[in-house]
Amino acid sequence: MKKFLCVLVMLTCFVGASYADVNVGLLTQLNMTQAEFQTYMDAALSSGLWTLFSASNREPAIFVFYDSLIEMQMALNKGAVDEIDLPEAVGEYVINTNSDYSVAAVAISKPVYFAFGFKEKRGETLCAKFNEALKAMKEDKTLALLHAEYLVNPGINMPKPAEFQKFDGAETIKIAVTGDLPPIDFIAADGTPAGFNTAILAEIGKRLKINIELFNINAGARAAALTSGRADVVFWFQVRMGEGVQPDVPKGVILSDSYYDWTKYFHIRKK
Repeated sequence: MKKFLCVLVMLTCFVGASYADVNVGLLTQLNMTQAEFQTYMDAALSSGLWTLFSASNREPAIFVFYDSLIEMQMALNKGAVDEIDLPEAVGEYVINTNSDYSVAAVAISKPVYFAFGFKEKRGETLCAKFNEALKAMKEDKTLALLHAEYLVNPGINMPKPAEFQKFDGAETIKIAVTGDLPPIDFIAADGTPAGFNTAILAEIGKRLKINIELFNINAGARAAALTSGRADVVFWFQVRMGEGVQPDVPKGVILSDSYYDWTKYFHIRKK
């Protein structure tokens, strides 16, 4: 993959401009409309906060929201969008599991990370407990080991889902997962959560001695799952470091510390 990135950067220097708009699908951002996100990204690209390396210089992308990865892939397959935009590990998974896809461009951004989301006020105590567990997992290298086990060679190396311990008489926490960011947030074909999501949550449950119950939603329903009270925790919100306004974090959601971060997004298209 590093060799691919070097070639892509070299191509950027030599290939002439293409003036056709490029429609890019991405998972719905919960704190901005599609038009607001377009303005945000146009500004980020023009200011240098984001850099897009591609096999041809081109007009800025036109972003199109989708509520799930399946919807995005269907749009790509039928030509409704030219590319789909995914975090690096997720992009690698999609490439490794779909021989018809290839990487068309790589976007480099300021650091971005995933955090657990909790409902404001009601979830503050639970958020603090999750942060304590995350801090301990970082200090004793457990989190790094889970990254290595579940996120290296995504789509090729597929470990078994982690098993959740049961604690008699303990509190049960309901956590919404989406399956829209494999292998980070992954749901198997039979509808069972089976990726890094199970590994980190099983470890947190063990450390906090709480029972964890998972249920599936799509990415576009994350905020609604919290505000309705259906979920105590949502597995992920996307957070851009050093920015005040967060495109994916609506008002009323409080966030845990980071459990996974990255700086590259892959733009994937059909070969």
